[in-house]
Amino acid sequence: MVSTLGTQTKAEGLGVHLRAFVLGRVAPGGRIAVVGKDEGLAQALSALGCSVWEGDASEPEALRRFAPTHVVLVGTLQSEGLEALLGSLHAMVPEAELLLGFVNAGAAGALLATLIEGAPARQGPSEAGLLRALSRCDLRVVHREARTDSAPRSSLAPGTARALVQLLSQIEPGAGDDVLLYALARASADDHPASREPGLLSIVLWNGPEHRHLFDEAVFSIACQRYRPFEIILVEPADSTAAAEDAVRTLETYRRIEDFAFQRISGPPGRLMEEAIRRARGQYLAFFEASGLVYPGHFEKLIQALREGEAAWAVSRAFRRVARTAPGGEDYIDTKIPFPLGDHLELAHFREHPWLLRVLAIDRNRIASFPLHMPDPAPGQAAALPLRLAAVFEPLFLNGLATCEQRRPEAALAALEPGTEALRVLRALHALEQAMARAREAGQSTKGLRHRALDELNSRLRHWAPWVHRALRSTAARWLK
Repeated sequence: MVSTLGTQTKAEGLGVHLRAFVLGRVAPGGRIAVVGKDEGLAQALSALGCSVWEGDASEPEALRRFAPTHVVLVGTLQSEGLEALLGSLHAMVPEAELLLGFVNAGAAGALLATLIEGAPARQGPSEAGLLRALSRCDLRVVHREARTDSAPRSSLAPGTARALVQLLSQIEPGAGDDVLLYALARASADDHPASREPGLLSIVLWNGPEHRHLFDEAVFSIACQRYRPFEIILVEPADSTAAAEDAVRTLETYRRIEDFAFQRISGPPGRLMEEAIRRARGQYLAFFEASGLVYPGHFEKLIQALREGEAAWAVSRAFRRVARTAPGGEDYIDTKIPFPLGDHLELAHFREHPWLLRVLAIDRNRIASFPLHMPDPAPGQAAALPLRLAAVFEPLFLNGLATCEQRRPEAALAALEPGTEALRVLRALHALEQAMARAREAGQSTKGLRHRALDELNSRLRHWAPWVHRALRSTAARWLK
Protein backbone atom coordinates (compact mmCIF):
# COMPACT_ATOMS: atom_id res chain seq x y z
CA MET A 1 0.00 0.00 0.00
CA VAL A 2 1.47 3.34 -1.03
CA SER A 3 0.33 6.86 -0.27
CA THR A 4 1.84 10.35 -0.14
CA LEU A 5 2.97 11.93 3.10
CA GLY A 6 2.55 15.39 1.54
CA THR A 7 3.81 18.35 3.56
CA GLN A 8 3.51 16.64 6.95
CA THR A 9 6.65 15.85 8.81
CA LYS A 10 7.46 12.17 8.97
CA ALA A 11 6.70 12.07 12.71
CA GLU A 12 3.29 13.66 12.21
CA GLY A 13 2.59 11.35 9.31
CA LEU A 14 3.54 8.34 11.42
CA GLY A 15 0.93 9.21 14.08
CA VAL A 16 -1.83 9.65 11.51
CA HIS A 17 -0.97 6.46 9.64
CA LEU A 18 -0.54 4.39 12.80
CA ARG A 19 -3.97 5.49 14.02
CA ALA A 20 -5.62 4.46 10.75
CA PHE A 21 -3.68 1.18 10.76
CA VAL A 22 -4.77 0.32 14.32
CA LEU A 23 -8.43 1.15 13.66
CA GLY A 24 -8.30 -1.13 10.64
CA ARG A 25 -6.91 -4.05 12.68
CA VAL A 26 -9.06 -4.04 15.83
CA ALA A 27 -12.71 -5.09 16.13
CA PRO A 28 -15.40 -3.27 18.14
CA GLY A 29 -15.39 -4.51 21.71
CA GLY A 30 -11.70 -5.40 21.68
CA ARG A 31 -9.38 -4.81 24.62
CA ILE A 32 -6.63 -2.46 23.45
CA ALA A 33 -3.56 -1.52 25.47
CA VAL A 34 -1.89 1.72 24.33
CA VAL A 35 1.74 1.83 25.45
CA GLY A 36 2.74 5.49 25.31
CA LYS A 37 0.68 8.66 24.90
CA ASP A 38 -1.75 9.26 22.03
CA GLU A 39 -5.01 10.80 23.23
CA GLY A 40 -6.47 10.91 19.73
CA LEU A 41 -5.94 7.16 19.29
CA ALA A 42 -7.43 6.34 22.72
CA GLN A 43 -10.51 8.45 21.96
CA ALA A 44 -10.96 6.85 18.52
CA LEU A 45 -10.73 3.37 20.05
CA SER A 46 -13.25 4.24 22.77
CA ALA A 47 -15.62 5.61 20.11
CA LEU A 48 -15.30 2.27 18.34
CA GLY A 49 -16.53 0.49 21.48
CA CYS A 50 -13.16 -0.84 22.61
CA SER A 51 -11.91 -1.07 26.18
CA VAL A 52 -8.70 0.98 26.39
CA TRP A 53 -5.77 0.77 28.83
CA GLU A 54 -3.09 3.47 28.70
CA GLY A 55 0.28 3.11 30.36
CA ASP A 56 3.82 2.04 29.65
CA ALA A 57 6.01 -1.05 29.76
CA SER A 58 7.06 -0.32 33.35
CA GLU A 59 3.62 -1.52 34.55
CA PRO A 60 3.73 -5.22 33.70
CA GLU A 61 1.21 -6.42 36.30
CA ALA A 62 -1.42 -3.88 35.28
CA LEU A 63 -0.94 -4.81 31.65
CA ARG A 64 -1.30 -8.53 32.38
CA ARG A 65 -4.48 -8.00 34.42
CA PHE A 66 -6.01 -6.01 31.59
CA ALA A 67 -5.44 -9.03 29.25
CA PRO A 68 -5.46 -7.07 25.97
CA THR A 69 -6.28 -8.50 22.56
CA HIS A 70 -3.97 -5.90 20.99
CA VAL A 71 -1.04 -3.84 22.27
CA VAL A 72 -0.28 -0.60 20.41
CA LEU A 73 3.20 0.83 20.76
CA VAL A 74 3.02 4.58 20.06
CA GLY A 75 5.67 7.28 19.94
CA THR A 76 9.05 7.34 18.23
CA LEU A 77 10.91 4.03 18.34
CA GLN A 78 14.64 4.02 19.00
CA SER A 79 17.05 1.35 17.83
CA GLU A 80 18.67 1.16 21.24
CA GLY A 81 16.57 -0.96 23.55
CA LEU A 82 13.99 -1.85 20.89
CA GLU A 83 14.63 -5.57 21.06
CA ALA A 84 14.34 -5.56 24.86
CA LEU A 85 11.10 -3.54 24.70
CA LEU A 86 9.47 -5.86 22.16
CA GLY A 87 10.64 -8.93 24.05
CA SER A 88 9.26 -7.67 27.38
CA LEU A 89 5.86 -6.71 25.92
CA HIS A 90 5.55 -10.08 24.24
CA ALA A 91 6.47 -11.86 27.49
CA MET A 92 3.84 -9.87 29.44
CA VAL A 93 0.95 -10.64 27.07
CA PRO A 94 2.10 -13.39 24.69
CA GLU A 95 -1.33 -13.92 23.09
CA ALA A 96 -1.91 -10.26 22.18
CA GLU A 97 -1.23 -8.87 18.71
CA LEU A 98 1.42 -6.15 18.86
CA LEU A 99 0.87 -3.11 16.59
CA LEU A 100 3.56 -0.54 15.88
CA GLY A 101 4.82 1.93 13.30
CA PHE A 102 8.10 3.69 12.68
CA VAL A 103 9.89 5.94 10.23
CA ASN A 104 12.29 3.72 8.28
CA ALA A 105 15.87 4.88 8.89
CA GLY A 106 16.99 2.66 6.01
CA ALA A 107 14.68 4.22 3.42
CA ALA A 108 16.52 4.87 0.16
CA GLY A 109 15.28 8.46 -0.14
CA ALA A 110 16.56 9.31 3.34
CA LEU A 111 19.92 7.65 2.71
CA LEU A 112 20.35 9.59 -0.54
CA ALA A 113 19.42 12.85 1.22
CA THR A 114 22.08 12.20 3.85
CA LEU A 115 24.68 11.18 1.29
CA ILE A 116 24.07 13.94 -1.25
CA GLU A 117 22.41 16.80 0.63
CA GLY A 118 24.11 16.32 3.99
CA ALA A 119 20.74 15.94 5.72
CA PRO A 120 20.84 14.48 9.25
CA ALA A 121 20.50 10.71 9.28
CA ARG A 122 17.11 9.46 10.43
CA GLN A 123 16.92 8.28 13.99
CA GLY A 124 15.37 4.98 14.91
CA PRO A 125 15.41 1.51 13.39
CA SER A 126 15.68 0.42 9.79
CA GLU A 127 13.38 -2.32 8.57
CA ALA A 128 16.25 -4.78 8.33
CA GLY A 129 17.23 -4.03 11.94
CA LEU A 130 13.67 -4.48 13.18
CA LEU A 131 13.27 -7.81 11.41
CA ARG A 132 16.48 -9.11 12.99
CA ALA A 133 15.18 -8.02 16.39
CA LEU A 134 11.86 -9.81 15.79
CA SER A 135 13.58 -13.12 15.04
CA ARG A 136 15.35 -12.93 18.40
CA CYS A 137 12.14 -11.97 20.27
CA ASP A 138 10.14 -14.97 19.03
CA LEU A 139 7.82 -12.69 17.04
CA ARG A 140 6.58 -12.95 13.46
CA VAL A 141 5.03 -10.45 11.05
CA VAL A 142 1.29 -11.01 10.61
CA HIS A 143 0.68 -7.97 8.43
CA ARG A 144 2.78 -5.17 6.94
CA GLU A 145 1.82 -1.87 5.34
CA ALA A 146 3.99 0.94 4.02
CA ARG A 147 3.63 4.61 3.20
CA THR A 148 6.06 6.16 0.73
CA ASP A 149 7.00 9.77 0.08
CA SER A 150 6.20 10.03 -3.64
CA ALA A 151 8.41 13.08 -4.18
CA PRO A 152 11.67 12.80 -2.20
CA ARG A 153 13.48 16.12 -2.16
CA SER A 154 16.88 15.98 -3.80
CA SER A 155 19.13 18.04 -6.04
CA LEU A 156 19.40 15.01 -8.29
CA ALA A 157 17.43 14.89 -11.52
CA PRO A 158 14.10 13.18 -10.69
CA GLY A 159 14.74 10.30 -13.07
CA THR A 160 18.16 9.67 -11.53
CA ALA A 161 16.75 9.77 -7.98
CA ARG A 162 14.00 7.31 -8.89
CA ALA A 163 16.50 4.99 -10.58
CA LEU A 164 18.79 4.96 -7.53
CA VAL A 165 15.87 4.28 -5.19
CA GLN A 166 14.70 1.45 -7.40
CA LEU A 167 18.19 -0.04 -7.59
CA LEU A 168 18.48 0.00 -3.78
CA SER A 169 15.01 -1.54 -3.55
CA GLN A 170 16.16 -4.46 -5.69
CA ILE A 171 18.73 -5.29 -3.00
CA GLU A 172 16.56 -4.44 0.04
CA PRO A 173 12.87 -4.80 -0.91
CA GLY A 174 11.60 -2.23 1.61
CA ALA A 175 14.14 0.46 0.77
CA GLY A 176 11.56 2.57 -1.04
CA ASP A 177 9.21 2.72 1.98
CA ASP A 178 9.39 5.68 4.38
CA VAL A 179 6.83 4.76 7.06
CA LEU A 180 6.30 1.13 8.04
CA LEU A 181 3.39 -0.36 9.98
CA TYR A 182 3.52 -3.84 11.48
CA ALA A 183 1.18 -6.28 13.18
CA LEU A 184 3.17 -8.88 15.14
CA ALA A 185 2.28 -12.13 16.87
CA ARG A 186 3.92 -15.09 18.55
CA ALA A 187 6.21 -17.03 16.22
CA SER A 188 6.30 -20.79 15.93
CA ALA A 189 9.41 -22.83 15.24
CA ASP A 190 8.42 -23.04 11.55
CA ASP A 191 8.22 -19.25 11.18
CA HIS A 192 11.94 -18.67 11.61
CA PRO A 193 14.27 -18.97 8.59
CA ALA A 194 16.67 -21.87 8.82
CA SER A 195 20.04 -21.03 10.31
CA ARG A 196 22.70 -20.93 7.61
CA GLU A 197 25.44 -23.56 7.59
CA PRO A 198 28.78 -22.50 6.03
CA GLY A 199 29.84 -24.58 3.04
CA LEU A 200 26.55 -26.49 2.79
CA LEU A 201 24.88 -26.65 -0.63
CA SER A 202 21.06 -26.67 -0.62
CA ILE A 203 19.57 -28.10 -3.84
CA VAL A 204 15.89 -27.20 -4.25
CA LEU A 205 14.54 -30.03 -6.42
CA TRP A 206 11.14 -29.56 -8.09
CA ASN A 207 9.33 -32.82 -8.88
CA GLY A 208 6.07 -32.08 -10.69
CA PRO A 209 3.69 -34.81 -11.91
CA GLU A 210 5.20 -34.65 -15.41
CA HIS A 211 8.67 -35.41 -13.98
CA ARG A 212 7.93 -38.43 -11.79
CA HIS A 213 9.23 -41.02 -14.27
CA LEU A 214 12.56 -39.13 -14.42
CA PHE A 215 12.97 -38.57 -10.68
CA ASP A 216 15.09 -41.66 -9.88
CA GLU A 217 17.77 -40.80 -12.46
CA ALA A 218 17.85 -37.15 -11.40
CA VAL A 219 18.43 -38.04 -7.72
CA PHE A 220 21.05 -40.62 -8.70
CA SER A 221 22.96 -37.95 -10.67
CA ILE A 222 22.83 -35.54 -7.71
CA ALA A 223 23.98 -38.24 -5.29
CA CYS A 224 26.96 -38.99 -7.55
CA GLN A 225 28.19 -35.41 -7.78
CA ARG A 226 31.46 -34.73 -5.99
CA TYR A 227 30.63 -31.67 -3.91
CA ARG A 228 30.09 -32.25 -0.18
CA PRO A 229 28.22 -31.43 2.02
CA PHE A 230 24.81 -30.97 0.40
CA GLU A 231 21.13 -31.33 1.17
CA ILE A 232 18.16 -31.94 -1.15
CA ILE A 233 14.93 -30.04 -0.55
CA LEU A 234 12.31 -31.97 -2.47
CA VAL A 235 9.36 -29.83 -3.59
CA GLU A 236 6.22 -31.60 -4.83
CA PRO A 237 2.70 -30.34 -5.48
CA ALA A 238 0.36 -32.58 -3.46
CA ASP A 239 -1.57 -34.78 -5.88
CA SER A 240 -0.77 -38.35 -4.90
CA THR A 241 0.22 -39.93 -1.58
CA ALA A 242 1.65 -42.97 -3.36
CA ALA A 243 3.87 -40.82 -5.59
CA ALA A 244 5.11 -38.91 -2.54
CA GLU A 245 6.02 -42.15 -0.78
CA ASP A 246 7.88 -43.33 -3.90
CA ALA A 247 9.94 -40.12 -3.98
CA VAL A 248 10.87 -40.43 -0.30
CA ARG A 249 11.83 -44.09 -0.78
CA THR A 250 14.09 -43.08 -3.67
CA LEU A 251 15.82 -40.46 -1.55
CA GLU A 252 16.25 -42.91 1.32
CA THR A 253 17.76 -45.49 -1.05
CA TYR A 254 20.40 -43.14 -2.40
CA ARG A 255 21.09 -41.66 1.02
CA ARG A 256 22.25 -45.11 2.16
CA ILE A 257 24.78 -45.09 -0.68
CA GLU A 258 25.93 -41.46 -0.45
CA ASP A 259 25.04 -39.76 2.83
CA PHE A 260 23.12 -36.48 2.49
CA ALA A 261 20.27 -34.75 4.27
CA PHE A 262 16.90 -34.13 2.69
CA GLN A 263 13.63 -32.36 3.44
CA ARG A 264 10.29 -32.73 1.67
CA ILE A 265 7.85 -29.88 1.08
CA SER A 266 4.43 -30.68 -0.32
CA GLY A 267 1.03 -29.02 -0.56
CA PRO A 268 -1.18 -27.09 -2.94
CA PRO A 269 0.88 -25.26 -5.58
CA GLY A 270 1.40 -21.58 -4.95
CA ARG A 271 4.16 -20.95 -2.40
CA LEU A 272 6.01 -24.24 -2.20
CA MET A 273 9.23 -22.85 -3.68
CA GLU A 274 9.10 -19.86 -1.32
CA GLU A 275 8.89 -22.28 1.63
CA ALA A 276 11.77 -24.35 0.26
CA ILE A 277 14.01 -21.28 0.06
CA ARG A 278 13.06 -20.31 3.61
CA ARG A 279 13.96 -23.77 4.90
CA ALA A 280 17.22 -24.06 2.96
CA ARG A 281 20.14 -24.22 5.40
CA GLY A 282 23.00 -23.91 2.93
CA GLN A 283 25.37 -21.04 2.29
CA TYR A 284 25.10 -22.09 -1.35
CA LEU A 285 21.74 -22.44 -3.07
CA ALA A 286 20.87 -24.15 -6.35
CA PHE A 287 17.61 -24.92 -8.12
CA PHE A 288 17.02 -28.09 -10.07
CA GLU A 289 14.21 -30.08 -11.67
CA ALA A 290 13.70 -33.82 -12.00
CA SER A 291 13.81 -33.37 -15.78
CA GLY A 292 17.55 -32.68 -15.58
CA LEU A 293 20.78 -34.55 -14.92
CA VAL A 294 23.98 -33.22 -13.33
CA TYR A 295 27.44 -34.53 -14.11
CA PRO A 296 29.72 -35.38 -11.14
CA GLY A 297 31.68 -32.11 -11.27
CA HIS A 298 28.76 -29.72 -11.84
CA PHE A 299 28.29 -28.23 -8.38
CA GLU A 300 31.94 -28.68 -7.45
CA LYS A 301 33.05 -26.43 -10.36
CA LEU A 302 30.41 -23.80 -9.67
CA ILE A 303 31.22 -23.47 -5.98
CA GLN A 304 34.98 -23.64 -6.53
CA ALA A 305 34.67 -20.76 -8.99
CA LEU A 306 32.68 -18.75 -6.44
CA ARG A 307 35.26 -19.39 -3.73
CA GLU A 308 38.14 -18.33 -5.96
CA GLY A 309 36.44 -15.10 -7.07
CA GLU A 310 34.20 -12.35 -5.75
CA ALA A 311 30.98 -13.09 -7.64
CA ALA A 312 27.68 -13.69 -5.83
CA TRP A 313 26.53 -16.37 -8.26
CA ALA A 314 27.85 -18.54 -11.05
CA VAL A 315 26.31 -20.14 -14.14
CA SER A 316 27.50 -23.21 -16.04
CA ARG A 317 26.86 -24.37 -19.59
CA ALA A 318 24.27 -27.11 -20.08
CA PHE A 319 23.23 -29.60 -22.75
CA ARG A 320 19.73 -29.70 -24.21
CA ARG A 321 18.85 -33.13 -25.52
CA VAL A 322 17.22 -33.36 -28.94
CA ALA A 323 15.20 -36.57 -29.21
CA ARG A 324 13.90 -38.26 -32.36
CA THR A 325 11.47 -41.11 -32.91
CA ALA A 326 12.71 -44.14 -34.83
CA PRO A 327 10.56 -45.75 -37.53
CA GLY A 328 9.56 -48.42 -35.04
CA GLY A 329 8.18 -45.77 -32.68
CA GLU A 330 11.05 -45.84 -30.16
CA ASP A 331 12.59 -42.53 -29.05
CA TYR A 332 16.34 -42.00 -29.22
CA ILE A 333 18.75 -39.11 -28.54
CA ASP A 334 19.73 -37.52 -31.83
CA THR A 335 22.12 -34.90 -30.43
CA LYS A 336 22.92 -32.72 -27.44
CA ILE A 337 23.08 -28.98 -28.02
CA PRO A 338 25.15 -26.89 -25.56
CA PHE A 339 23.60 -23.64 -24.40
CA PRO A 340 24.20 -20.84 -24.05
CA LEU A 341 26.54 -20.84 -27.03
CA GLY A 342 29.62 -18.62 -27.24
CA ASP A 343 32.13 -17.46 -24.66
CA HIS A 344 29.93 -14.81 -23.07
CA LEU A 345 26.75 -14.96 -21.01
CA GLU A 346 24.22 -12.32 -22.07
CA LEU A 347 21.05 -11.19 -20.28
CA ALA A 348 19.09 -12.30 -23.34
CA HIS A 349 20.13 -15.91 -22.68
CA PHE A 350 17.96 -15.97 -19.57
CA ARG A 351 14.96 -15.05 -21.71
CA GLU A 352 15.78 -17.48 -24.49
CA HIS A 353 16.51 -20.38 -22.15
CA PRO A 354 14.43 -20.20 -18.94
CA TRP A 355 15.99 -23.53 -17.96
CA LEU A 356 19.21 -21.65 -17.13
CA LEU A 357 17.61 -21.12 -13.71
CA ARG A 358 18.69 -24.69 -13.00
CA VAL A 359 22.37 -24.32 -13.91
CA LEU A 360 23.33 -21.69 -11.36
CA ALA A 361 24.65 -21.61 -7.81
CA ILE A 362 24.22 -18.65 -5.44
CA ASP A 363 26.45 -17.71 -2.51
CA ARG A 364 23.87 -16.34 -0.10
CA ASN A 365 26.58 -14.72 2.03
CA ARG A 366 27.18 -12.25 -0.85
CA ILE A 367 23.65 -11.10 -1.70
CA ALA A 368 22.70 -9.25 1.54
CA SER A 369 18.89 -9.00 1.80
CA PHE A 370 18.29 -9.58 -1.92
CA PRO A 371 14.91 -11.37 -2.20
CA LEU A 372 15.19 -14.86 -3.68
CA HIS A 373 11.55 -14.81 -4.71
CA MET A 374 10.59 -17.91 -6.69
CA PRO A 375 7.07 -18.76 -7.89
CA ASP A 376 6.13 -22.41 -8.30
CA PRO A 377 6.83 -23.55 -11.88
CA ALA A 378 3.76 -23.05 -14.08
CA PRO A 379 3.11 -23.60 -17.80
CA GLY A 380 3.73 -20.47 -19.85
CA GLN A 381 5.59 -18.57 -17.13
CA ALA A 382 9.30 -18.45 -16.37
CA ALA A 383 10.94 -17.34 -13.15
CA ALA A 384 12.60 -13.93 -13.36
CA LEU A 385 15.14 -14.71 -10.62
CA PRO A 386 18.17 -15.01 -12.96
CA LEU A 387 17.36 -11.64 -14.56
CA ARG A 388 16.76 -10.03 -11.15
CA LEU A 389 20.09 -11.40 -9.93
CA ALA A 390 21.90 -10.30 -13.08
CA ALA A 391 20.52 -6.77 -12.71
CA VAL A 392 22.48 -6.28 -9.47
CA PHE A 393 25.16 -8.99 -9.33
CA GLU A 394 27.20 -9.73 -12.45
CA PRO A 395 27.30 -13.53 -12.84
CA LEU A 396 30.42 -15.62 -13.24
CA PHE A 397 30.03 -17.76 -16.38
CA LEU A 398 31.86 -21.09 -16.61
CA ASN A 399 32.26 -21.18 -20.38
CA GLY A 400 33.85 -24.62 -20.60
CA LEU A 401 32.14 -27.93 -21.30
CA ALA A 402 28.52 -28.42 -20.29
CA THR A 403 28.14 -30.01 -16.86
CA CYS A 404 24.43 -30.88 -16.79
CA GLU A 405 21.55 -31.79 -19.10
CA GLN A 406 17.97 -30.83 -19.81
CA ARG A 407 16.18 -34.04 -20.80
CA ARG A 408 12.66 -32.85 -21.53
CA PRO A 409 11.94 -30.65 -24.57
CA GLU A 410 12.38 -27.04 -23.61
CA ALA A 411 9.05 -25.23 -23.54
CA ALA A 412 8.32 -22.37 -25.89
CA LEU A 413 9.63 -18.99 -24.78
CA ALA A 414 7.69 -18.30 -21.60
CA ALA A 415 6.50 -15.00 -20.23
CA LEU A 416 8.53 -13.69 -17.31
CA GLU A 417 7.01 -12.58 -14.03
CA PRO A 418 5.37 -9.14 -14.08
CA GLY A 419 7.65 -6.25 -13.19
CA THR A 420 10.77 -7.64 -14.83
CA GLU A 421 10.87 -4.87 -17.43
CA ALA A 422 11.28 -2.23 -14.69
CA LEU A 423 14.59 -3.69 -13.41
CA ARG A 424 17.59 -1.36 -13.17
CA VAL A 425 20.94 -2.85 -14.13
CA LEU A 426 24.10 -2.24 -12.10
CA ARG A 427 26.93 -3.07 -14.44
CA ALA A 428 30.38 -1.70 -15.24
CA LEU A 429 30.42 0.59 -18.28
CA HIS A 430 33.04 -1.50 -20.10
CA ALA A 431 30.88 -4.62 -19.68
CA LEU A 432 27.90 -2.84 -21.25
CA GLU A 433 30.11 -1.55 -24.07
CA GLN A 434 31.41 -5.05 -24.77
CA ALA A 435 27.87 -6.48 -24.79
CA MET A 436 26.72 -3.79 -27.22
CA ALA A 437 29.75 -4.36 -29.45
CA ARG A 438 28.98 -8.10 -29.61
CA ALA A 439 25.36 -7.29 -30.47
CA ARG A 440 26.46 -4.93 -33.27
CA GLU A 441 28.83 -7.54 -34.67
CA ALA A 442 26.08 -10.14 -34.62
CA GLY A 443 23.68 -7.71 -36.29
CA GLN A 444 26.17 -6.76 -38.99
CA SER A 445 26.91 -10.42 -39.65
CA THR A 446 23.22 -11.18 -39.98
CA LYS A 447 22.70 -8.13 -42.19
CA GLY A 448 25.53 -9.22 -44.48
CA LEU A 449 24.07 -12.73 -44.68
CA ARG A 450 20.65 -11.31 -45.60
CA HIS A 451 22.18 -9.14 -48.30
CA ARG A 452 24.08 -12.09 -49.78
CA ALA A 453 20.92 -14.21 -49.76
CA LEU A 454 18.91 -11.46 -51.49
CA ASP A 455 21.65 -10.94 -54.10
CA GLU A 456 21.68 -14.66 -54.82
CA LEU A 457 17.87 -14.74 -55.10
CA ASN A 458 17.94 -11.70 -57.44
CA SER A 459 20.52 -13.37 -59.72
CA ARG A 460 18.58 -16.65 -59.90
CA LEU A 461 15.28 -14.91 -60.69
CA ARG A 462 16.90 -12.82 -63.43
CA HIS A 463 18.42 -15.95 -65.00
CA TRP A 464 15.65 -18.53 -64.60
CA ALA A 465 12.44 -16.45 -64.47
CA PRO A 466 13.07 -13.09 -66.18
CA TRP A 467 9.35 -12.29 -66.39
CA VAL A 468 8.99 -12.69 -62.58
CA HIS A 469 12.11 -10.58 -62.10
CA ARG A 470 10.69 -7.76 -64.32
CA ALA A 471 7.34 -7.86 -62.46
CA LEU A 472 9.02 -7.61 -59.04
CA ARG A 473 11.22 -4.71 -60.18
CA SER A 474 8.16 -2.87 -61.56
CA THR A 475 6.23 -3.40 -58.29
CA ALA A 476 9.17 -2.25 -56.16
CA ALA A 477 9.58 0.87 -58.33
CA ARG A 478 5.93 1.81 -57.81
CA TRP A 479 6.21 1.31 -53.99
CA LEU A 480 9.30 3.49 -53.79
CA LYS A 481 7.78 6.47 -55.66
